Amino acid sequence: MFEINDLSRNNKLLGILSVLMIIYTGILLYSQSIRSISYWDIFVYLQNAMLFSGNNIGSQLSVPPVLSLLTSVPFKLGFISETSLFVVSGILFIFLIIGMYLLFNERFDCEISLLASLIFSMLSLIVTWALTGATDVPALSFGVWALLFTIWGLNKDFKYYYPAFLFFILAFFTRFTEGFILIVMGYYLLINFEKFKKQLTVKNILPFVVYVLIIGLIICGVYLSFQGTIPFISQFLEVSSSSQVSSVNVGYELNPYYYLQNLPEYLTSFNASGSYFVSLSTSDNSPTPLSYAFILLVVIYLLKFLSKLVNYDICEVDNKNIKIAAIILLSIFTIISYTHLSYMITELLFIVILLLYYRWLPDKDNQMDYLMLLWIGIYIIMHSYHPVKVDRYIIPILIPLTYFVTTSIQFILKDKKKVLIALLIILILMIPVNASYLSSITHENQHTHEEKVAAEWLDQYDPNYKSYNISSDRGVVFSWYLKKYVYTTIPRVLEANNESLIDKLNSIEAKYYIDSTSNTTKIAGYQCIYDNNKDTRVKIYERK
Repeated sequence: MFEINDLSRNNKLLGILSVLMIIYTGILLYSQSIRSISYWDIFVYLQNAMLFSGNNIGSQLSVPPVLSLLTSVPFKLGFISETSLFVVSGILFIFLIIGMYLLFNERFDCEISLLASLIFSMLSLIVTWALTGATDVPALSFGVWALLFTIWGLNKDFKYYYPAFLFFILAFFTRFTEGFILIVMGYYLLINFEKFKKQLTVKNILPFVVYVLIIGLIICGVYLSFQGTIPFISQFLEVSSSSQVSSVNVGYELNPYYYLQNLPEYLTSFNASGSYFVSLSTSDNSPTPLSYAFILLVVIYLLKFLSKLVNYDICEVDNKNIKIAAIILLSIFTIISYTHLSYMITELLFIVILLLYYRWLPDKDNQMDYLMLLWIGIYIIMHSYHPVKVDRYIIPILIPLTYFVTTSIQFILKDKKKVLIALLIILILMIPVNASYLSSITHENQHTHEEKVAAEWLDQYDPNYKSYNISSDRGVVFSWYLKKYVYTTIPRVLEANNESLIDKLNSIEAKYYIDSTSNTTKIAGYQCIYDNNKDTRVKIYERK
């Protein structure tokens, strides 16, 4: 009877959460429709969605295709607009919060999971990027469900591994770096290997292997048919390689502690910085005191987690001093290796440490603690190594951070009612913070507005512009606005490669060049036919 009542309560709370998230996502959708799109990559996803819907205006099929494939569905139905991408992102955002709620239910009571999920949904970095059309949040949505089904596969039924693998594939092909969730999934099976080993029967394994092979062959076949290569393998393995990254890249930042230093800004901010619509970065925001409270709570619980190394009273294990010394020495070597050796070595050392920590020391009840700590570590290590650092890249760690905030409150207060009250107070405090922050970013980017105006002007100036080659330093942007392929020609990148703008324009026989960010003063053989003379200056040049 208790289980039935508990299930009924869980379903009711899940329904309440779903309704709240639909309303909240509607608010975020309204905000995003005003903000529109500024970020380069998002225009690429729109271009690919156009291609998948049967209208090729340029494409980059080497990028993950899932979000574009999903967006192509409303495109095929005639809803060809940025809003379609926002709506798809919004649906996946709701899907993420529901998955997070169910994942947290593996550790907390459902009421606590509900409040923790709502708190996560209001973190400033999540509010900023949830519905922009970037792939970070949608990929995280699939990653959460992949981990959840892995846990269910081990504890409930082997059949759950099938959707676990499918959601991993969706996560990977939404954003390649989200593929690292496979490490967390694998770690969970390793620390439960005795239980997992019992599932490794021919009856279970053979059809699952066939299932994996079929999906793999289909994916590889599609890529080989359309591109003649399988690009994602090298991209995934080289995600933290700097070999093809230079200082001309937007977001070029060599500080390995960038994300840790800016963590407070990612959690809560009253307002976006004045430069937000120029830099599209939340790192310049001013964090609220709540951010530091969250960080303190995380530190408290992590210290409690690590206290087993020095708490000899509970370390009743064989050769405990040798084992503790081994963990400490490996940890020191991992810290030394950080940013000095390949990130894969640091990742591997970190995984080994957590495996040994779990195997050698007592208190193995809360396996979710280990999963969440691993989750934080692998993403911070990976992205801290990469020379290009963008705030949204670190979004995956916000789920385990929310988890540790919740576990810390539970550890400190013990009593469930007190924990619920504390989480409810935090949620109530976050509502005005969230409202204020959302209000501060609910404005159209002036640069985006001027680009739209310039595209409309060119359409009026030359109704036959689609018959000519056009180039721009923001080619993907104007490909979308003009619904025609526009070459991307960026002067600073050409200069870095000892090339000239005019030679490039001549090679593609461009009739028009649209300068959106490069501040050109003149181009030999071209005349300026449009100049908005605004702070966010956009010019259009026509070949004489």
